[in-house]
Amino acid sequence: MTNEETRAGKAVRLKREYPKDLESNFVSNMVVQHQPDFFVLSFFEIWPPAILGDTEEERQEVLESIEEVEAKCVARLVITPSKMREFLKVMSENWERYEKMVAELQAASEQE
Repeated sequence: MTNEETRAGKAVRLKREYPKDLESNFVSNMVVQHQPDFFVLSFFEIWPPAILGDTEEERQEVLESIEEVEAKCVARLVITPSKMREFLKVMSENWERYEKMVAELQAASEQE
């Protein structure tokens, strides 16, 4: 996304502000829904249950007794199709940069 927004023909710098009480959450599951005029992106945090026991049989019993795992919705965003297109473009560009960075780090690590 750009650092400027154009309004009435004038480019205005955006000053992004993060509230002091803004939480960061680990997202391990997402749901994307859409209607003709908007997308709904729901982000969920899922923590697997602890499977404890002294023997393999005890751990298997615990595992078999689990019927569901809670998925806590930590954020939900509603965006227009044009912003969704922009979001996908930005994510794709960032993914490419991420892959390049990881490849460079792996190459440097292999040279050591």
